[in-house]
Amino acid sequence: MKFLHLADVHLGMENYGRVDPSTGLHTRLKDFIKCFSFAIDIAIEEKVDLAIFAGDAYKNSNPNPTHQREFAKQIYRLS
Repeated sequence: MKFLHLADVHLGMENYGRVDPSTGLHTRLKDFIKCFSFAIDIAIEEKVDLAIFAGDAYKNSNPNPTHQREFAKQIYRLS
């Protein structure tokens, strides 16, 4: 059995970096999404049987809609 275990993605942590003027997104958000997407890519490629997300998807309990949408896009890819 193969499984993916992820946690502590913390979308919205934008302590460093800057806003990309071409997209309007913070460069750190783009970094986090890229790494999260890479983990999902590997899970799909390896045909995992089970995915566990153990929490802390966002930096706080009130994520903005962009962070929610980006998280949902990646989780949806596992379905």
